[in-house]
Amino acid sequence: MTVHFHFILTPYSPQLNPIERLWRWLKEEVIANVLHEDQNDIAQSIPRFEQYILQHPDKVLHRIGYTA
Repeated sequence: MTVHFHFILTPYSPQLNPIERLWRWLKEEVIANVLHEDQNDIAQSIPRFEQYILQHPDKVLHRIGYTA
């Protein structure tokens, strides 16, 4: 008897990993096309984004693909 394994996912499937969608959202809101004055400004933007997603769980679920 021979056993064959069929891997369903490729070794790296970011499109199937919800955290990757959240990272992309963070980059879009905090880093991409945003002119920050200095490193401290970036460091302050990240907690603001965290607070936003904590206050809007429905938007987070929608953004990562868990709601209609």
